[in-house]
Amino acid sequence: MVFAILTIGFAGSMFAQSAVGDLGFTPPVGEKEYTQMEIDEMKQKAVLITMNDGTFMIELFPEDAPNTVNNFLKLVESGYYDGIVFHRIIPGFMIQTGDPNTKDLEIDRSLWGTGGPGYSINEEFNTLQHDRGMISMARSHDKNSAGSQFFIVHKDSNFLDAEYTVFGRLIPGTHSIAALDNIANIPTDRNDAPLDVSKATIIKARILDSFSTADFPGPDRNNSIVEQSFVTGGLVDKFVDTKNKVSFTLPYRWAVVEEGTGEHLSLIVEPTPEEHNVQIQIDETGFRPQLLIFSEERDVRITGTEPGPGFFSIQAGDRPMILSDYIFENDNGRYAHLMVSTQNYQTQTETVKFKIMQIHFTNSELNYSVIYINVADWFRYEINSFDTVVKDFEIMMNGKMQPIEFASEPIFKRIIADARAQKEIETPPPARVGSGCLIATASYGSELAPQVQQLREIRDDVVLQTESGSAFMMGFNQFYYSFSPIIADYERENPIFKEVVKLTITPLLTSLTLLQYADIDSESDMLGYGIAVILLNIGMYFIAPAVLITKIRSFYKLQ
Repeated sequence: MVFAILTIGFAGSMFAQSAVGDLGFTPPVGEKEYTQMEIDEMKQKAVLITMNDGTFMIELFPEDAPNTVNNFLKLVESGYYDGIVFHRIIPGFMIQTGDPNTKDLEIDRSLWGTGGPGYSINEEFNTLQHDRGMISMARSHDKNSAGSQFFIVHKDSNFLDAEYTVFGRLIPGTHSIAALDNIANIPTDRNDAPLDVSKATIIKARILDSFSTADFPGPDRNNSIVEQSFVTGGLVDKFVDTKNKVSFTLPYRWAVVEEGTGEHLSLIVEPTPEEHNVQIQIDETGFRPQLLIFSEERDVRITGTEPGPGFFSIQAGDRPMILSDYIFENDNGRYAHLMVSTQNYQTQTETVKFKIMQIHFTNSELNYSVIYINVADWFRYEINSFDTVVKDFEIMMNGKMQPIEFASEPIFKRIIADARAQKEIETPPPARVGSGCLIATASYGSELAPQVQQLREIRDDVVLQTESGSAFMMGFNQFYYSFSPIIADYERENPIFKEVVKLTITPLLTSLTLLQYADIDSESDMLGYGIAVILLNIGMYFIAPAVLITKIRSFYKLQ
């Protein structure tokens, strides 16, 4: 219900009540990269909004939302907000304005909240909290649909954090908070619109230059935020910690489940319940695979970028057995310590063997560690989570956020490939629905079926060995898991349906075996063979049946 309160209604052309030519400036097209000088220039501006019963003086945060602030300043400068009404007033929550429809008092009030400047801007979600007096952009269900409507938070509403773009606040120590209370207490109708429009109308909005915030305490912030972004292969979640100045891509269907409250970075990342593959392991072993990510003060006596020899081990476990131990240098002259080990842990009933992969690296001030830990028999299945995090891990170096760039090094690639490889063992691990094999596993009755093992080997030993293959699998998994659990469950319930699915996927499995015999040594080879297999399946599943149906129809017409 709260979400609906903050959305902008799109009633046909009513969203574009103001023609673009009437704005007095060129609307923004996409996102712009702002220089620090441009951000500092916007930071020195404030906005004064004059009402009948008070004024709002607004401090802006271009360092957090530069495109939003620039858009707001352009609209203020053009006189866009003059005469606009705070059309939605909910005491104890927020007050909302910015709809040009409200300038026409003769217009149907049901259209209030549907207007805008004729264009939209992208979200700039950030770590600023939706506390009392903060100013944030209203939007529709589309996160990139903000335009001119904004709201001022009347009482702390932190459930909105990272869902709406905060770009300013009422300046502490001014009469702005009193004006906020005045507007919030205006009597409203059943649609939360003010009964006395004159008290809720913006008389004038103008820009104040040469503004300084030196004497004001900063706003409250959350330490981190999860941003969604499009990359080759699909939509990914990126974890950004502004306090510790760290960012990385979260593995698909994994999430940060615990953040430390201390001075340094301390995270636990685990698969979510939506990651169906891991649930089999959890049921079998009682252990949920984890990524541990943390930082600590660097020893001031150590110079250069080479990490120390220390490593992570299970405190209550026995002596670790080191399987691999490398200190290597990347092309930028930075060093990392990469290590793989096993360690036994004695529970009350049994001895559990864990396997650990960890990488340690530094900047000028801190040591960083990324650690993947899992039960040894299941270790290879979730190694991609470690690879995903390390690939685009960024830390502060030389005054700016930069990728660590260790995942592209030959040693790292070899260790990851070895970890993915299936080892020859006397007793196979417990049956598990592998990534990308839910339907096949249900069709053939077990993950140990040759057809399922073949799929896994093609994925791990061929497709995931290239960047283009990994990108394809990322996008494919998002699509595949939207329907495969339902089909797999129905296969187990209905034997006839199971046989139909088995018959249907057999040509697909046969075509994929071609990749095992292909000589793939580069990205271009992977792309070429991959596209060929896709086209082959399109031919088998769509073109050939269509031709056959056409021929049959032609035959019967001739009869």
